[in-house]
Amino acid sequence: MKTIVHKIRLKDITLYHEFRDWVVHTDYQACHQLDSVLAFDVIDVSQSADAQFHFIEIIRLSSLEAFDRDMQTPVFQNLVARFEQMAEVIEEISGERIGNGYQQ
Repeated sequence: MKTIVHKIRLKDITLYHEFRDWVVHTDYQACHQLDSVLAFDVIDVSQSADAQFHFIEIIRLSSLEAFDRDMQTPVFQNLVARFEQMAEVIEEISGERIGNGYQQ
């Protein structure tokens, strides 16, 4: 399973609550239409205006090839357009999970 991690910085801290609401009501809901996405979480890191980043998102994918196809869909393009109005990815890391991991 491929995992992508993004550090996200808001363009303006006044968008903090709007961004959180969008994640819960739009971004998470859109994942049902993206076949490559196995799991998706956004982690709230800081509300401080001068924080290096405000959120982390963790995307677990079936494959990069499938995700590339999903990124071409209107659903994904609409997510990107709205995301870019509010925030920017300041760092991306990706890799493969070792084994099955642990979950209680």
